[in-house]
Amino acid sequence: MILGCGNTLFGDDGFGPEVVNYLIHNYEVPNHVCIMDVGTGVRKILFTLILSETRPEEIVIVDAVDLGGEPGHILEIPIEAIPKQKMDDFSMHQAPTSNLLQELRERWSVKVTVLACDVGAVPPLVQPGLSEAARKAIPRMCSRIVEKYFHCGTPPKAAWPRP
Repeated sequence: MILGCGNTLFGDDGFGPEVVNYLIHNYEVPNHVCIMDVGTGVRKILFTLILSETRPEEIVIVDAVDLGGEPGHILEIPIEAIPKQKMDDFSMHQAPTSNLLQELRERWSVKVTVLACDVGAVPPLVQPGLSEAARKAIPRMCSRIVEKYFHCGTPPKAAWPRP
């Protein structure tokens, strides 16, 4: 299960949803992969999974973070390393969400992977649209996801013969 998290109204915070959009429109998503733009509603999805009798083997969270690195740098981070400075926004970084991820991992043996783009500061006021650095990181993040979860080597839709 791949979940794109973030608020597209606040600049680079919309990175996760934009990655999901790019994957859906540029790749053939295999049947064994569930991919969703969850925007700011990731907690409801995670809570539902905790209560469910059936859970995915792995949850991949795709989001924007500010780790002080170079904007556009993509990385995998452990749940415990999610930056505390985002605790008050509407993202997966709020305490209840990180706790739900930990519970899924520890109690239900769901593998949790957090893939992030270091984006620098997110604007405090509504400002839709990604920065150039975040926009350029989308294809790199998608390639990483496709290689690991779509059975290595899946070409983009544009490369496939179309009827």
